[in-house]
Amino acid sequence: MKLMQKVEAGQKTHWNDMFTQNPAFFGDEPSGFGRSSLDLFRNEGVRSVLELGCGQGRDTFLFARNGLGVTALDYSEIAVSIVKEKAHTAELASRIHAQTHNVKKPLPFPDSSFDACYSHMLLCMELSTLEISFILRETHRVLKPGGLVVYSVRSNFDKQFRTGIHLSEDMYKIGGFVIHFFTEEKIKKMAMGYDVLEIERIEEGSLPRDLFVVTLRKAACLELSSPLSRPGG
Repeated sequence: MKLMQKVEAGQKTHWNDMFTQNPAFFGDEPSGFGRSSLDLFRNEGVRSVLELGCGQGRDTFLFARNGLGVTALDYSEIAVSIVKEKAHTAELASRIHAQTHNVKKPLPFPDSSFDACYSHMLLCMELSTLEISFILRETHRVLKPGGLVVYSVRSNFDKQFRTGIHLSEDMYKIGGFVIHFFTEEKIKKMAMGYDVLEIERIEEGSLPRDLFVVTLRKAACLELSSPLSRPGG
């Protein structure tokens, strides 16, 4: 536990440093996953999106410029300040609400607040399986009935899987970043309370990264096959 707390603190400092040194670390253009998610949101009539791990906002602004209201969360204060400044400059502050939040803690929103939840490679950071399950339970809570969860994670087919320093489970520290790699079986097991609409594989970036992209729909009720408590609870 102490090791993982130390890793988390180090990762937050690492991300803050990266965002400070490079205000466009991930680039200024929206991701391909963001573009395909926007098409899905349009088809589903989505109007409000909760984005977990917004980074510097490349997909946040894609959604906002296309008429969606986006609540963007990140645990990096630097990332959130960048998004707020960009939103003000782009005159999108009325559509983008960025705030600092650690997703290991309960989401600070009432039940049934959002039409969709979006995260691009957030769940494959320094999060245990228990913590990821907790996050998915929280997104289930804040989604409206029939709401969507769309997320991407690094897959077990990725070239970097099982490289670097092994920490726990399928988590490895590679080049200063902690990455949790996923199998399709793990994705399905953690989808309790959701209908799995689609699980696909895509490649992104120059490595390239091999990703699972997942689309879930909130089911009528959250049924758990075994009790899961809040991490650390």
